[in-house]
Amino acid sequence: MANQEHLAVVKGGPKSIADWREENPGVALDLEGVDLSGADLKECKIRNANLRGASLAGALLFRASFAGADLARANLEGADMGRATLTGANLEGANLTNVNLYWADVKRASLRGANLRWSRVVRACFLSADLTGADFSLATMLEVDLRGTNLTNACFQSANMNGADMDRAVMTGADFTKAMIRDSMWTMSDMRGANFDQASLHRSDLSMAKFDDTTRFPKGFDPYHTGEKDVLG
Repeated sequence: MANQEHLAVVKGGPKSIADWREENPGVALDLEGVDLSGADLKECKIRNANLRGASLAGALLFRASFAGADLARANLEGADMGRATLTGANLEGANLTNVNLYWADVKRASLRGANLRWSRVVRACFLSADLTGADFSLATMLEVDLRGTNLTNACFQSANMNGADMDRAVMTGADFTKAMIRDSMWTMSDMRGANFDQASLHRSDLSMAKFDDTTRFPKGFDPYHTGEKDVLG
């Protein structure tokens, strides 16, 4: 059950939160299950808060900080989280359908079983995040940073991942069917057991990636000769 005083503090905006934080250092905001749908919380610092099962659908969270926050099973559908900080946050089972995570910092976060269908995560950083079983179907993920991530059983069907950095990612059982993953980097990534059926991997560097007979590449695709990489400039 949420603390109603804490809810009032958050609804007061960035200054209200900052003032409360100064008077209550080390105390985590308890906002479990609250309804903040459509709320304007731009640039608010709600670090380490308990937001389990909360609704932030359609909320304006641009540059907001949820570092270390517990957002398990939270509803963030359609929220604007551009440039938001979610470092180390728990987003397991969260609904992030159609969310905007442009340039967001999601390093070391847990998104196990999270739903990110139709999301926009252009240039977002998921460094060392746990994306086990997450659904990124139809997501726009241009130049996304997925280095060191756990992509086990994650779904990227028809996602646009051109320019993605997949270095050292583990993707056993991951499904990239019909995904666009051109001009991407796969240094030391483990592609064994992943499905790339009908995906586009043209001009991607697989020279140091791990793959074997369990890796399902597109028909006719040669992982040793993917074509010269585009030079952008």
